[in-house]
Amino acid sequence: KRVDEMNRYLMNQKAVGHPGSPWLLYPLGDYDFTVMAFTALLYLFGDKPDLLFPRTREHLLNNILTIEGDEFRRNVGYMFLEDSENHILMTEGSRYLKNQWLRNNGNLAYEYDNKTNGVEEKLKSFLKEIETYGFYEFNSAPYLGYTYCSLLNLYEFTSGEIQSIAGKLLDRLNWQYALSSYKFKHFPPNRRRFGKNFKKNIDSDYHTVMLKVWASLYDNSLSVEISRGQHHALWATFSSYKPADKVLEWVLNKPKSYYVKLGHGYNSCPEILSGGKHYLLSAGGANQGIRSLIVAKPIMLFLNDDASEMSETFHMYGPGDNFVDWNNTGVYKNFACTKGRVHIPEGKLPLTSLANWQIFSIAKNTFLATLSKEDLGLMVIIRSDSAENALKKVVVNNSDEKRLYSHFIHPNGAVIEYDLDSPKDQWVIKRVNKKTTDRNFSKWSFFDFNF
Repeated sequence: KRVDEMNRYLMNQKAVGHPGSPWLLYPLGDYDFTVMAFTALLYLFGDKPDLLFPRTREHLLNNILTIEGDEFRRNVGYMFLEDSENHILMTEGSRYLKNQWLRNNGNLAYEYDNKTNGVEEKLKSFLKEIETYGFYEFNSAPYLGYTYCSLLNLYEFTSGEIQSIAGKLLDRLNWQYALSSYKFKHFPPNRRRFGKNFKKNIDSDYHTVMLKVWASLYDNSLSVEISRGQHHALWATFSSYKPADKVLEWVLNKPKSYYVKLGHGYNSCPEILSGGKHYLLSAGGANQGIRSLIVAKPIMLFLNDDASEMSETFHMYGPGDNFVDWNNTGVYKNFACTKGRVHIPEGKLPLTSLANWQIFSIAKNTFLATLSKEDLGLMVIIRSDSAENALKKVVVNNSDEKRLYSHFIHPNGAVIEYDLDSPKDQWVIKRVNKKTTDRNFSKWSFFDFNF
């Protein structure tokens, strides 16, 4: 709509940095963020001279999109260390796409032929590594948003195997989100932006931003609010990529109860989910040391309500307040445990209670039982015809409170054994019905389902 203004704006821009992560001897890094965005602009409007004027397009190619040629780079500038996943995707995806544009528009120089200069093969190899081993920067804030946009650029503006792998990776991201979120509430463990604290909002990470857009396109009666990440959301609006209808069905309305473990590989932590139509229990993971860059989160219970902050949810973590000390992997089917208290949100009152147990309503015939002590927290989902019967089912089978530090008999019949002091590379759940569990979650598969 503001064609002249935007062309004037673009004509006044020039490259102001270099691709890749910045550091002391490479202070002008991060330019790949800019190039990735303007690469999309080139492909969307480069053949529309009434919108992107030919003179502006040439300025864009010659003076703004500076990542080109056959120098495929995985390292941080002037260093032998490999750059981060999102930077490699942004930089090398943009290189591939500029080369492709030049080649398709008559420039036959060797350095722009992706098939012979090595760029296509190296980009394909990097994408296949992610396909094989998973995303290193899983759930990363804010970097996952840029990974999404890089993959959408490749899906939208390439063809063949690179487009196919990009689509598969997007599918995996979106299926993981569908299983690990509840009505756009999402608060999983993540890798990177490792600091003393983490943001407490539960409804506006970059996974959620993208899925809100796609869900609104799937169901145009849906009203969604995007409070952050609008610049990422643009990619979801223009790309022809859409998640499968079945994925969006699981995002919007869990069609059945389920239990799933999502592995993220070596020196990492898993996501463990137990949920259904009215709730989702989400494990918070465990930090594996500073070099792991894992940010552990509380074990969360998401309900069908308007909660947008962590404080508005039932959650628990421990010991202490430092996530480096937590092992919050203690989630099993309709059950969660940790070495710390249960946080009960303001205004949530129990229907009934006895000793340290409290019963809260989730939905008709579905209840939450909590036990909260300084060094023991339990959250149990129970199906019963009344709160009183739910309480009775819990108390009768678990009358020895000392035993609750290691054992719980669920009203559904499962006998769950756990170690609240588990090493941080081991699943807290030790045995179920006397059967030993696979606690080495560094070797878990991407998806381990129980529907």
